[in-house]
Amino acid sequence: MSSTQGSIETQEAIERFADALRQRIGADRFRLWFTHGIEFDVEHSDEDGDVLVLLVSGPFAADRITKNFTTELRAAAMTVLGDRGRFRLEVHQATEQPSLIDGEPAPAKPRRRGQKAGTQKAGTQKTETQSKSTKGRAASKASGRSTQRRGRGKSAAAGKLSNLLSESKLTRSEDELDDEEDDVEPRSSRRSRGETNSSSASPLPESLPTSGRTLDSFITGPCNDFAFSAATMAMSTPEIATPLFLHGPTGTGKSHLLAAIAEEFRRRRRMRRVIVLTAEQFTNDFVGSVNSTGLVSFRRKYREVDALLIDDVHFLASKTATLREALYTLETLAAAGKPLVFTANLPPADIRGLTGEVAGRMASGLVCPLLALDAETRLKLLTRLVKTRCVLDCDEGLLSEVSEAVSGDARAVTGVANLIGMLQRMFRREPTIDEIRQFGGDLMRNIRSAPSLRSIEKAVCEAFGLENDGLRGKAQTRRVSEPRTLAMYLARQHTGSAFTEIAKHFGRRSHTGAIAAQQKVEEWLASGKFIGGGDAAMAASDAIARVEARLRA
Repeated sequence: MSSTQGSIETQEAIERFADALRQRIGADRFRLWFTHGIEFDVEHSDEDGDVLVLLVSGPFAADRITKNFTTELRAAAMTVLGDRGRFRLEVHQATEQPSLIDGEPAPAKPRRRGQKAGTQKAGTQKTETQSKSTKGRAASKASGRSTQRRGRGKSAAAGKLSNLLSESKLTRSEDELDDEEDDVEPRSSRRSRGETNSSSASPLPESLPTSGRTLDSFITGPCNDFAFSAATMAMSTPEIATPLFLHGPTGTGKSHLLAAIAEEFRRRRRMRRVIVLTAEQFTNDFVGSVNSTGLVSFRRKYREVDALLIDDVHFLASKTATLREALYTLETLAAAGKPLVFTANLPPADIRGLTGEVAGRMASGLVCPLLALDAETRLKLLTRLVKTRCVLDCDEGLLSEVSEAVSGDARAVTGVANLIGMLQRMFRREPTIDEIRQFGGDLMRNIRSAPSLRSIEKAVCEAFGLENDGLRGKAQTRRVSEPRTLAMYLARQHTGSAFTEIAKHFGRRSHTGAIAAQQKVEEWLASGKFIGGGDAAMAASDAIARVEARLRA
């Protein structure tokens, strides 16, 4: 037997094997199980046929792969290596583990590379009276062979499947990459697992920093008074007011409130195990646990906490395995009366790809919107930032004029405050409004692009559960015709498009359809009419609010 690891033929074989396996089990399951913690090699034998060797990171992953993918792995190996092709699983650890050939245990003493099947070199058999020194030398040789094999697997360009996939033409499309779960385990997760091995108590996942983001530093106004009151209620009576779900466009203070709630739980409620993290971190930790330590330690980390706060839960959309584990975690914590707080860019029911069970659990407490910062709140925030970040005071009239020109994104307001401080240092005086516009025009609201006809169409389709191009057809059922009418109305409200252009975009023969849509929607709003069909039906005013929220997000 011989191995040509690192050769062009081996690289091509591994790439073809990866593509064949991905077609059999699906792109999502392939990314979850075979793009992290697995190294590939090909062993060639004229007598026994070629063997694809899979070096797996741990026994848990090897056991799950054997139970779930044996048939698909064998079929993919035969597709690439021929009818005599096989695969073998080997646990990539410092200690020897029994190999698995086509899902079955291999012989206790695997043959060495270059040795024919069924044969054994002279002098390798050991007797019961073998001396300790001979045993030590044999063990040292076996360890050396294992180390060399692992070293070749790590150093060769073809050994790492993730490297091959990133360079191969057989890999994922751009659309798949957009929806991909991040399968690379972060350093924080590896550090947490390392602490698990050294301590009997399960460590906490690393939380997001909360310093500086408190209730006292949160600027309230008409845009967020309701959400702020709900957060205060959740902190005083968490067993009643949670789960708390905060949603709104970017820059409205969702993450700030989340961090402030976590800080209050720790100080006022004396909770020791308060976890605040992003949905991406939760997903990474879950994937890393599946590929290494198993789900037991993962569940212990997240189900034995005093409070769980997750930011940007829309990241979980369409991630089936992660959503299922998140649901069980939320159910466990809710049954124990633990506080739960979430944030997202949309309310739970409007996040496509979020299962009904998860959305229902997250919406079972309080669902509170945060709107884009209004002029009053922007002025309060800008005034505070200028006092803390600028070397000179600013005229109230200047700040009022600047806050009127800035969008409702708190990050843009922060950027303007930093700009004013920099201009003060540069000019050694207070800058004028024209100078602020000259150097910070990209932060002003007037350069923000308006929604397009395509974005309005997409938002309406998502709100009513229609296909992306469902509004352009000739269907006249209520399920399609009324959302189409609403889309033409919103297109007229939010874009500068003419009636003729709007009608043409939505497949109407003349501009009269767009004009009639304007009148119909105004009648719906006055009468409170429900539009759409089936479970997606809703009041016209609610539909407009949902679509506009999607456009802002």
